[in-house]
Amino acid sequence: MENIKELMSENVIIDIKNKIEEAGGQEIFLLGYIDKKTKKVTDIDLLARGNSNMVPAIISDLKPGMMIIHNHPSGDLSPSAADIRVASRTGNNGIGFAIINNEVTDIYVVVVPKIPDEEIKIDKDEIIDIFSPGGQMEKLLRDYEYREQQLAVLEKIIDSLNEHRYLFVEAGTGTGKSFAYLLPALYWSVKNKECVVVSTNTINLQEQLMGKDLICLKKILPFSFKAVLVKGRNNYVCKRKQKLLEKRSADIYSDNPDKQEELVKILNWLENTETGSRSELSFVIKTDIWEELASESDLCLKTKCPYFNSCFFMLARKEVFSADLLIVNHHLLLSDAVLKSENADNDNGILPKYRKLIIDEAHNLVDTATAHLGEPFYIAAVNKYFQRLYHNKYSLIPALREKLARLKSADLDRFLKIIDNKIIPQILKIKEISTGYFNVFDNILENEEKVIRVDENTKAGEHWQDILEYSENMLLHLQKMGIYLQELYEEIMKLPASDIYDFDEMLIELESYILRCQLFIKALDFNIKAEDSDYVFWIEKKGENIINQENAPLDIAGLMAELLWDRLDTLVLTSATLTVNKDFSFFQKSLGLEKSDTLQVESPFNYSEQAELLIPEDILPANSPGFIESVIDDLEKILLAVAGRTMVLFTSYRMLNYCEQKLRDSLQEAGINILAQGNHSRNYIIERFKQEENQIIFGTDSFWEGVDIKGDNLQLLIIMKLPFPVPDEPVAAARMEMLKKEGKNPFFQYSIPRAVIRFKQGFGRLIRSKKDRGVIICFDNRIITKQYGKFFLNSLPEDCPVRYLSIDSLTKEGVILCLERPH
Repeated sequence: MENIKELMSENVIIDIKNKIEEAGGQEIFLLGYIDKKTKKVTDIDLLARGNSNMVPAIISDLKPGMMIIHNHPSGDLSPSAADIRVASRTGNNGIGFAIINNEVTDIYVVVVPKIPDEEIKIDKDEIIDIFSPGGQMEKLLRDYEYREQQLAVLEKIIDSLNEHRYLFVEAGTGTGKSFAYLLPALYWSVKNKECVVVSTNTINLQEQLMGKDLICLKKILPFSFKAVLVKGRNNYVCKRKQKLLEKRSADIYSDNPDKQEELVKILNWLENTETGSRSELSFVIKTDIWEELASESDLCLKTKCPYFNSCFFMLARKEVFSADLLIVNHHLLLSDAVLKSENADNDNGILPKYRKLIIDEAHNLVDTATAHLGEPFYIAAVNKYFQRLYHNKYSLIPALREKLARLKSADLDRFLKIIDNKIIPQILKIKEISTGYFNVFDNILENEEKVIRVDENTKAGEHWQDILEYSENMLLHLQKMGIYLQELYEEIMKLPASDIYDFDEMLIELESYILRCQLFIKALDFNIKAEDSDYVFWIEKKGENIINQENAPLDIAGLMAELLWDRLDTLVLTSATLTVNKDFSFFQKSLGLEKSDTLQVESPFNYSEQAELLIPEDILPANSPGFIESVIDDLEKILLAVAGRTMVLFTSYRMLNYCEQKLRDSLQEAGINILAQGNHSRNYIIERFKQEENQIIFGTDSFWEGVDIKGDNLQLLIIMKLPFPVPDEPVAAARMEMLKKEGKNPFFQYSIPRAVIRFKQGFGRLIRSKKDRGVIICFDNRIITKQYGKFFLNSLPEDCPVRYLSIDSLTKEGVILCLERPH
């Protein structure tokens, strides 16, 4: 019998006591994390309650240095046969096993964990040699070029990993930053047996990392490694739901042959797929059908599921928990952080615990976090919820009623009264109320207005009282719904144990619907009160008969620290666009990382030879009334002269649509085609632009970044206006008001930085390789006439030529601009 205080920290001992009390003194299984320095368990997760048989399946992917901790309520710490089976299996993987009493005063270690060695710092010289002339990179990669900028990034990231530091890196286009962070991350992970997470914003970058960069590194590195692309649970088919749908599809889709045909295609695919992942589909599947099949965390039966051992998601999760490097997107990164924050046991996360995080495309993180950390209310989600709860005989309530009716129980009438007299009428009432949702909220939006901020002025308006009354009525009935569902659940739980066993699956589903109802109530209450001064609230019309109640936190710095930063010992944030006027402070303050290290390296491209920025001096300021009308003819002359190879970036769909309408006919007559965002998908536009001649892209929003068109296909980039945030957009307006109240200048501390970052992103669409050449025209001459213009110009590559000229000179030189070297 060992001294428990020598094996566990005081905090862990207290935490275990609490968990045993919460379980009513019954058996629980915990996972202990052992600190490499103190050799003590300093953190725990709850694995399971009351059933040793389910533990092996849960812990099969754990790593050396962890310990399973299990209590014996009797106080007898002798291992049972089941304990020995589990300990034997896990001990082979270096995982310890210990038994404690309920008072957590005694401990018996069945298997001593294999504690990993002290942290091994990675050898900077060894990694640099791979990049140096004559190194493995040059030997094995055909197009490899030695770049000092890449080495600077590499060395700084190695230092951050070794010294446990936080770092911002702005690396200009072409630096090769992905290799500069992947190699140190892999060296660290493999040497220390510690997973490193890399987060990106776009699928394109994920595909580059997994499909290209990491494949190259498998040939180059002197060790093997495992990298896994992590997808959210609902990207995988649930086999239990699949089998249920197969049985029911003839009834459910009897009046919809198209859906039946689509389902047959999916089921045929499922016979051959090894992953069950939606991304593997070679055809488009309707969202409502996928939702019938997709895995959902709150509906998962876990080890009780008959398909647990072959579950697509669990198999993918096993890969995740045994990986050296995980590739995720920002949304999944934040979802995991929120789940871990909301769940004190920390066992419901998507990712394993990690302490080292690299965030690429980090300039998107503020906006992604802002959108992700709100608490919106979507009536469409409510309607879908009740559709699944009570739609046909396979829906939960009808199916539950039918099963209860077969019970030979004296309490049968009580069950049926709850369902027939309370739950079903309440469902019908909520459906009736929800049909009026759109009209009630649409009244507050004027004319073509699609967004209205919910502030004191809105609340004082003539239509707000109608919205308030409607929402409070909806809230009341959702609350009743939650009470009735909970009442039904509690009554079923009073059945004899033998009967309850038959309801296991339905009870888990009922628990899920109770929880979801509570979340709807919480979200609706939060939005109709709209009182939290730390949030901005708005109502947004998303399409025909779709209006959402939205909100977002004004300051995400504290939230990010709580959710993410405080859990890490190393953090690298990188992008080609993180500075404004050579300064990182905008993102540092926004993310609450003011004390982070910084590194800025210029692009290795020779902008003095490859590009030129042209600015017309003698046109109207871009914020003047009639600006676009005054330059439309000049834009037409340039586009006709260049005849394709051009992308035009707009700051609004209104401006884009106006220009397309005015120019389409004349350009078509000249054999030039406009590929306008909104008319075609982004992928279609980019692929057609690359494959065909005489194509022009008109883009806004997403076309300012992430578009990678190398070579002669793109030689002219036109920026119509500086991309300032829309001042009446709810989040922007509220954040600027907040800055003003703090005595700061919102234009210079919010609008300018965001516009500069966006401008740099747009500018970066043109030169994508050392062979590219082209011209950027900025039709917004405020960049040279206003004092703040220097922030934009100073943020461009240092050697990029800038020329001011008349609009006549610009249009007359149009052909020459793209056919000759620009300087």
